[in-house]
Amino acid sequence: MLSILKKIVLQPNIAIDLGNANTRIYSCESGMIAEERSLVQTVSQKARSQNLDLLIDYLNTQLVFSPLRGGVVVDSRTAVALLKPLFKRARKTLRSPASLACAPTDASESERRLLAEAVLQAGASRVAIVPEPLTAAIGAGIDTSSPHSQLLIDIGDGVTDMAVIRNGRLVFTFALRIACSDLHKAVRSAIISKHRVYPCSTEVEKLMYEIDVTPPIQSALERLTTVKGIDIVKRREVIIEISHEDTLGAITPIVSRILKMIQTALKRLPEDVGCEVLESGICLTGGGSCIRGMDKLIALKTGLEARVAADPLHAVINGAIQTVEFWKEKQSWWENLVWPVSATNNGRQL
Repeated sequence: MLSILKKIVLQPNIAIDLGNANTRIYSCESGMIAEERSLVQTVSQKARSQNLDLLIDYLNTQLVFSPLRGGVVVDSRTAVALLKPLFKRARKTLRSPASLACAPTDASESERRLLAEAVLQAGASRVAIVPEPLTAAIGAGIDTSSPHSQLLIDIGDGVTDMAVIRNGRLVFTFALRIACSDLHKAVRSAIISKHRVYPCSTEVEKLMYEIDVTPPIQSALERLTTVKGIDIVKRREVIIEISHEDTLGAITPIVSRILKMIQTALKRLPEDVGCEVLESGICLTGGGSCIRGMDKLIALKTGLEARVAADPLHAVINGAIQTVEFWKEKQSWWENLVWPVSATNNGRQL
């Protein structure tokens, strides 16, 4: 009985990965609570049950709202609407949970405050915000306590975040608010421009994961992929064929900007850090690292060994889970997690 009462009155701990594409919530008491799209929909589930998904996806460009842009919360009210039902599912005790949330290293104080306010309004009693690349590194299996510098690049949906970790701290950060969502937009825009067809999100993702961004063979470029979409003039479902050359042409400018950011950041590394990174190489996480050939392309452009983490899509939440599990037995643990005040989108040594 005492054990049951203790569980009821103890303050639960929750880890949150509120991303541009997906939101993931983990409770120390209940395990994984949710992993779903970071969208607040106004289209009824009844409509979805009538096999109208493709048309609804097209209409949702105006009927679905996302609380995030560039990896940070831009609409607190929508963020609360997204998180509140998830918090209700996670709450198993009388007390509101203490929560750990993640944000890009270039998130300003006001952006972090907006995230904290959304989490608190959704049902948390306390919230600690930690840099996303740090939790990604932990989730990727990197020994963050090592005295040797280790480089991680998280290519998420809203931001490409680069950080060097040494002795459990971020000693260098650099972020660019261009990532997978920009790649998807570029592909969708190219299809609309050429075919006047709006492809749904799953079809765009299919194209992204079939493309290879390493220097290609000409025959590979000529391969065609069948894509479903909505004819934006006739408002009906159609099937078209998209060449890999068109897909690659659409994403190349975005990929080039990401590569340029990485190269620029590497040039700004302090000499001692740069030498250590040369030995340890680059660990890649996030959806962008799942694009075929991205690791080889980054290795080719930087001269460093690049490897993809074992579970790149869940590295952030897995690291957040390990962090909150480590701290949960410590009273007022949220007060001990301090944001690195020098982290900026210009990349500065901390």
